[in-house]
Amino acid sequence: MPQVWTRSRAGTASPPQVRQPVPALPFIHSIELPLDWAPGSTQVYLIEGQPLTLIDTGVATATSRAALTAALESLGLGLADIERVVVTHAHRDHFGLVEGLREAGADLECCVHEADANRVEDYDRVLRARIAEMTPLLVSFGVPEELARRLAQERLAAARLDVAEAVPTRVDRRLVEGDEIAWKDWRLTVLHTPGHTPGHIALEDASAGLLFAGDQVMAQAIPHAENFLVDGLPDPKDPLRRPPRFRGLVEMRRTLRRLRTRPVRLVLPGYGMALRRAERAIRDTSLHYEVRLQRIDRGLRRLAAMGQDVTAYELWKALFPSDEPMADMRAHLLLLIGALDCLEEDGLLVTERREDGVFTHHHR
Repeated sequence: MPQVWTRSRAGTASPPQVRQPVPALPFIHSIELPLDWAPGSTQVYLIEGQPLTLIDTGVATATSRAALTAALESLGLGLADIERVVVTHAHRDHFGLVEGLREAGADLECCVHEADANRVEDYDRVLRARIAEMTPLLVSFGVPEELARRLAQERLAAARLDVAEAVPTRVDRRLVEGDEIAWKDWRLTVLHTPGHTPGHIALEDASAGLLFAGDQVMAQAIPHAENFLVDGLPDPKDPLRRPPRFRGLVEMRRTLRRLRTRPVRLVLPGYGMALRRAERAIRDTSLHYEVRLQRIDRGLRRLAAMGQDVTAYELWKALFPSDEPMADMRAHLLLLIGALDCLEEDGLLVTERREDGVFTHHHR
């Protein structure tokens, strides 16, 4: 993949990382943008054409903005030239700099799936509301209330970085499945690919076998699946009358199964270089979670053999170190809840509600 930068930006230690990942489509440029909190870089994609379009923007930090500015300058462009941004999902490293582009003079159209649009427009409030809802969610799955509050407080403290790196911005076009992102002589189709977030999208050129995958499929990384309570009434078909919830791991499994049926030969991910063995990359992401589901399934089977019903918290204590950091504990608890959702969907799990409102589970 040849680099196409032409000159170094004054004051930077290295030239901007701009590449042409699809030789047959030289108007696509991948741009590496640094992250202050991680050793890697996020990938955004510039599509030269009318309108000049960015797929994702990176975070709203000085270093990321400087890197994007340098990359655009190497192509004879500036921040103010961007005419459209397509956001794959509402995480800070993908939409954080949209408002910064507008402040730099870009008269741009911001396109986000309808299920993630409110988070982009009201990021701080939505993020804090979901953290607040974490406590009753975890308590309902058996986590002691004091521990659930501590986990939520730890996440709230970490959220200061999220808020600092993502400036809310107006969404001009709310995307849905099947919409087209069009240029004069080329177009991409919107695939709704929920799991990582409710409104995650991928962008597909089926004729070229090309997929801009966001964080749904990445190089040397696995996306996490969100899991949170949502507004609304319980499903009338649910005998337990459980509060409605976004079940991210259930949605992610469906998305990955769908992607394996698509004619994808090349994946352009949000992290890492282009994936030229697309089917393998999608399969490996699926396998990561299937292995974990099998481990949790085996744990439930062992407990079922002893006649025990368990909560998600009790299952966490049986499967994970009790002294792991709070962030890891929270992630593993949410993974367990997601796995239980999947096993229930597969008909392998029975969920019941105790008198205290806590859900217990046993293998069918």
